[in-house]
Amino acid sequence: MSSVEELTSGVRAAIEQACALAREPLSDDVRRHAAHVVADAVGVSIAGGRTAEMTRLRGADDELGGPPPAGGSTVLAAGAELASAEHAAFHNATAGSFLELDEGTRPTGHPGMHLVPAALAVAEATHRSGAALLGAVVAGYEVSSRLLAVFRLRPPTHPHGHLAGMGGAVAVALLLDEDPLAAAAIAATTPVVPVWNACYVGATARNTAMGLAAQTAVRSIRLLRAGFTGSIESIPALFGGLTGQPVDDAALREPVEHARPRILRNYFKRHSACALTHGAIDAVLSLPAVPVADIESVEIHTVGNNLKLDRQPAPNDLSARFSLPYAVAAALTHRASTVETFDYDPDVAGLAAKVAVSAKPEFDRRWPDHAPTEVVVRTSAGTLSAVVDDPRGHHHDPLSSDELRAKFVGLVGGAQVDETALWQRILALPDVDDCSEVLRPLRAVSPV
Repeated sequence: MSSVEELTSGVRAAIEQACALAREPLSDDVRRHAAHVVADAVGVSIAGGRTAEMTRLRGADDELGGPPPAGGSTVLAAGAELASAEHAAFHNATAGSFLELDEGTRPTGHPGMHLVPAALAVAEATHRSGAALLGAVVAGYEVSSRLLAVFRLRPPTHPHGHLAGMGGAVAVALLLDEDPLAAAAIAATTPVVPVWNACYVGATARNTAMGLAAQTAVRSIRLLRAGFTGSIESIPALFGGLTGQPVDDAALREPVEHARPRILRNYFKRHSACALTHGAIDAVLSLPAVPVADIESVEIHTVGNNLKLDRQPAPNDLSARFSLPYAVAAALTHRASTVETFDYDPDVAGLAAKVAVSAKPEFDRRWPDHAPTEVVVRTSAGTLSAVVDDPRGHHHDPLSSDELRAKFVGLVGGAQVDETALWQRILALPDVDDCSEVLRPLRAVSPV
């Protein structure tokens, strides 16, 4: 077991190594993939921003004060006003948490939605180039994914709001020519540490954890410039002792792969539910359709990590998205995967009660490089089964650019904006001189 001092030194080394990625030109493949990560985050945030809570939040003006004065960063909603970078980062990352469609990495977290809203807001407000934005995103992602690989969180600690947020602080510091290590230290000293229980009961305030991390990433520079200091030691002390333990110290010091940074080893989500359900959903959708009335029982054999979702849902949409039995029941019922598929429905919950979940030792031996899942459906007419090694969208089975574009168009469509033009603007980031122009089409339409 490494000491806090050794882990602290390793975290510093990881940040320094990651920043080397931003100092050298990225390959075309890496820049293109990073642009896809940015586009995916934007699309998911726009769709999440149409939820009732986010719509009301944008219009809030009570005795606590209204939105911050107009600034230079886009709130990702059709016709929304410009806002301060801190406010835009908070809003956009929070909105991106609502539908459970944000990208991620194993094991286990969602770097993109923690850091892209922060980096994009700052790049807009300060007129940075698209190349600078992508370099900062790649470097920040490297930090976040290494930290998420090193520390295994102790239940019930949830992976939002903390380790991935340090990558956001690094990305923002790089864009503003500030010290990434000092900014990351401030973010490390002020983490948000949510728990899985909030997902289970459907407490939607949980969705602000990524928003607060993105906001902290931006605010870390304001604090740094005001003379505040932070402690990198906070990370190994908190996540290597109190809420988790180190399991892969080597990930902190491994050499940077310029041709294959960790952002290339992410996954993109196709299903509007917790990523731990996606292998089972894919397995169901690979089976022939079965009349729900004929289903007698369903078995899910998966990796032990996914057992935290072996629970029946509370009667609300967020809780349903964190129930493995419910996700499988929804896929069996609807034979499709849309945002609405995984909204709570009492009839689907009835089928979920017939679903049993267990861990399979041979599957566990392949985790986290792979996440095998088997679904067995027993009916009055016989038994059907399917095994999926990795959900579609994982880097072992990646989505094409056209598939990512289709996801984006589906999410942004209905926002009264030309979603194809917006997609093209974001994919053109490597050649953009001023990021403040990229999201202009979204600001030029009527509010929704």
